[in-house]
Amino acid sequence: MLSGSQDKPQSTPRNAGQRRRGRRPPPAQRRRARAADLLRPAFKRSIWNTYDHIGLLVLANLLWVVLCLPVVTAPAATAGLFHLARQIARGKDVSLRDFFVGFRSRFFPALKVGLVDLAALLVLWVNIDFYSHMRGGAVIPGMALAAAMVWVAAFFLLMHAHLYPLLAGGESSLRQLLRKSALLTLDNLAFTIGIVFQALSLSALCVVTGAGLVLLNASAVAVLLTTGHRELLRKYSDDPQKSQELPETRTLKDIWRPWESEKRDQ
Repeated sequence: MLSGSQDKPQSTPRNAGQRRRGRRPPPAQRRRARAADLLRPAFKRSIWNTYDHIGLLVLANLLWVVLCLPVVTAPAATAGLFHLARQIARGKDVSLRDFFVGFRSRFFPALKVGLVDLAALLVLWVNIDFYSHMRGGAVIPGMALAAAMVWVAAFFLLMHAHLYPLLAGGESSLRQLLRKSALLTLDNLAFTIGIVFQALSLSALCVVTGAGLVLLNASAVAVLLTTGHRELLRKYSDDPQKSQELPETRTLKDIWRPWESEKRDQ
């Protein structure tokens, strides 16, 4: 609860003793934020971040599509897109140059991630296909093992909600990238599923519009995942309130009447 709130939490012997001794609750107690309380502001902020930089993001998305055609440059292009999205989420002045900075500086770490992705998905696919086609007395064990591989593949894909934001944040060690992504996914499973669902819904909307798939899909998803990742990391801060950004107060009508939001800001 924020200090000064009228709704005061009930005291327990443990946290009452901590207050008497002038100590804050340990980090584990301060990290119990509901997934919905993180997803709502992250989604709203990402939508407005996309709206505020729509022209730049369209150019970046087109550039990403072109650089994905050679395949070998696709991971670095994705890293460049997430680097640009990270700068936007941080409220920095951005340009297309930020895309190229991320592409160049994250090229080899991103290439390693791409190779691991390819190898992991190939191994998982072969295992699922092998176990699901077992016959005789091994049918039931085979189906159980195939189902287990499907869950492993699902978890591995969920990790990517944190993998590229961490890569754009400067983490270069492949081992640390995979470790941190796995731990964040395990510790925030509901949040990770929620933001992946949001990303898939956004992609579905872009597919329906047709042109959105080429013009904006990847950029908008990168902004969403990066903004959500920043929102999530605040709960691991020693002082989450201090690291909290100002809430996004704009509404949908501000798209049609932007001058009203400018008056409120003044």
